[in-house]
Amino acid sequence: MVSTLLVSQLVILGLMYGLLYGVLALGLNIVWGVMRVVNIAHGDFVMVGSYTSYWAFVLAGINPIISLLLTIPLGFALGTATYLSLVKRVQGSEELMSLFLTFGLSTLIGGLLLFLYSPTQRAIPIYLGNLAYLGLSIPVNILIASVYAIIVALGLRIFFTRTFWGKAIRAVIDDKISAMLVGINPSMVSLLTFGIGIAIACSVGSIIMLLESVSPVSGPDLTLISFVIVVLGGLGNPAGALVGGVLLGVVESVSSIAVNAAVTPAIGFIILFIVLIVRPQGIMGSR
Repeated sequence: MVSTLLVSQLVILGLMYGLLYGVLALGLNIVWGVMRVVNIAHGDFVMVGSYTSYWAFVLAGINPIISLLLTIPLGFALGTATYLSLVKRVQGSEELMSLFLTFGLSTLIGGLLLFLYSPTQRAIPIYLGNLAYLGLSIPVNILIASVYAIIVALGLRIFFTRTFWGKAIRAVIDDKISAMLVGINPSMVSLLTFGIGIAIACSVGSIIMLLESVSPVSGPDLTLISFVIVVLGGLGNPAGALVGGVLLGVVESVSSIAVNAAVTPAIGFIILFIVLIVRPQGIMGSR
């Protein structure tokens, strides 16, 4: 008999992991929404953030949370440089072109990380204990990750609703031609969007180091999770990414009661198949 307390704890943990999943997919989703670029290298940029935080800890004892001050600007610089040197050349072409380009980029980043750091798993040994409340026990590391995800989501909401460039990004997502007619520069919006998307990916890489070990080959798995979430929530819809992430996180967590941990990753695809049959545009997508 499964206790209510256990189910409650798994739901809360799933919600926390789901928020981080949602933010992980957020960068991928806004890049697709604005640029129609399929960024296969998204997870590999997460690994760049993870390894930056890892070496900041090893060499200077910098906490992964503090290293966000390093990985966020690094990610934005990498994103803008990648857009200007590579992505801009295929933007507006068939989606297959951007898919091939970013697949090559993913292979390049993964190969460089393997060459530099070997396939050895790397982790930062920081354990902050558990928070006990009403019989529930929540790891503080996971709590910090979920709080970070909420801060990023709220920050992006303020950016999208209160700033000129945030409104410009939303305008391009909704109707690129109309946005151009009112004077919005789509190239500048794309540059900013790709920079923000990669900055989010690298920052999530820092936070992941609080939760688990990583290796250079972890990136493609994170890209796959991000795609599942983006399709679940609705392509091009930033709020949909958060909804899809929370749904996936809660279902994966609760299903661990009934299924083997090795089967858990398949849960996301089962949900995806169901959603695609019932609502092909995603939970919050529009036709």
